[in-house]
Amino acid sequence: GYCFPKPMLFVNVSMPEWKKTYLFNWLSAHLLWISQVGVHSPSKFPSPQMWRDFLNTIGMDQPSSTRSASMKSAVWDILGENIIHAAQGFAGVSEEIDSFHLYVMQVRVLSLLDPPLWLIHSILWELYELNFHYKLYALDQVIIP
Repeated sequence: GYCFPKPMLFVNVSMPEWKKTYLFNWLSAHLLWISQVGVHSPSKFPSPQMWRDFLNTIGMDQPSSTRSASMKSAVWDILGENIIHAAQGFAGVSEEIDSFHLYVMQVRVLSLLDPPLWLIHSILWELYELNFHYKLYALDQVIIP
């Protein structure tokens, strides 16, 4: 699995509504996930498909018994209840939330349908940097246990 979603997951989203959902879910949960990985790294990480399922989810109740539900359950187990609830909590009130703060910039939720280029660049840069950092850290752990 991957500590963080592959940046291409965000690039390959063609429908504006899906892009908004992906960005909204990532912006809702990314700080909590980064701190969770930094403090207490999980024993396994989500696969690209699990990240896609999480990013494309609007409201994620504890899953039932279908194949899709079992995949969502696996995502739930890996990401943890706090991450899922962070994204769900924001998703449930997305119409009421006016904006997010990303670094020192304010991001309007309505702009996520057609996100500004600087926002996409910032998110992609952050994901490439985080993925590189944690791969290097994992390599370091293998070389010098």
